[in-house]
Amino acid sequence: MTWKVSLSALVLTLTACSESEDPKPPSPRPVRAVLFPYIPDTVGDGFASLEARLEADFEREHSDIDLDIVFDANLDTYDLAEGGVLSHLLGSGPAAVQVVEVDTLILGSLASKGWIQPVDTEPDTLHPAAAEAVRISGTGYGVPTYLCTYVVYSRTPNIRSATDGASLVDILRASAPGKRPLAANFNGSWTLPSSYLDAWRDTHPARAVPDALALPLDAAALASFETVVDSCASAPGVNPCLDGAYADNTAAEEAFAQEQANGFIGYTERLVPILKARPGMALPEVISVPLGKGSATTVFVDALVVNANCTGQCAQDARAFTTFLGSPQVRSLIAFSGDGPRGTLPRYLLQAPRAFYELERTRSDPMYRKFTPLLEGAHPFPSQGFPENRKALQAALQEALRESR
Repeated sequence: MTWKVSLSALVLTLTACSESEDPKPPSPRPVRAVLFPYIPDTVGDGFASLEARLEADFEREHSDIDLDIVFDANLDTYDLAEGGVLSHLLGSGPAAVQVVEVDTLILGSLASKGWIQPVDTEPDTLHPAAAEAVRISGTGYGVPTYLCTYVVYSRTPNIRSATDGASLVDILRASAPGKRPLAANFNGSWTLPSSYLDAWRDTHPARAVPDALALPLDAAALASFETVVDSCASAPGVNPCLDGAYADNTAAEEAFAQEQANGFIGYTERLVPILKARPGMALPEVISVPLGKGSATTVFVDALVVNANCTGQCAQDARAFTTFLGSPQVRSLIAFSGDGPRGTLPRYLLQAPRAFYELERTRSDPMYRKFTPLLEGAHPFPSQGFPENRKALQAALQEALRESR
């Protein structure tokens, strides 16, 4: 009996010691991601609902990771300067994050600076333009998320017969004489040169887009582009599409929505401010914008890049997040504003995964049925050379367009 009591006491003592000395479960590993903030805030809460939904869905699958998502338009994710925004986000200091969503126009610059690391992708699961955009010298540096392309919205079905810049302007003028043919924003050292590159590829669809970065400007592409830009002018020397009046606001979208302009040129997602400006309006016709002497779709590609300083377990965790965010289901949640209440407008963002376009939700949506064919045969804007050449292109275009007025 004495032995049994002693043994029982020993067992109780060991159990108590074991319980008191058990280590606490490890804290979830942090992963921070800065996502592209230049998308429609359809819910109207500064993306708070989208952040919470994405974090909760990801952590449900990865309970050992603490995900922190940031949407912040004050973070200039085009700032490539040493000591600038991206150098901090993709650095090793206290402001560093593991994943950043960027426009692949700057991908080559990020890779050459050594700020990002190679990542594996599955090209067959992506739109070909997206797969092409994230490869630098044969190496993948990003996980594609969005596709963006310039389109024309119009109320007339005749827009479908536009084959070049001149026919586009003629159709828009004829659809409601006396009104501005189109509203658009061609202002800025990123927007004006990229619009010209779009016109260049419309004019030279068989050539490689990076060829358009070299000066002098291509005469044929420029002539057609001038026709489109000049059609926005309301008087000699007064062109809100070019002088900044339509920049950094929704004035161009509102002009189209209120039938002050017969057409609008912009990204597909700009349909959101159009519909918000005139609730209940009929959904517009849409085509890929023919800015040059022909029509060929060119797309911007946004992609997730991983900080070069994120290695080992950090890289595995970052890859888990990029895989999650690149899935068709998550792309659908974002595209159709699944973070908002029933009835919230879709964001009308084009998505990089092929499978997104096979989803029933996508195939049954009236606008995505119009968007999907526009992407056939699309090629990406260049992932190298644009940041270094954009200001020279802008200056040359401003001078050429000034002389044409």
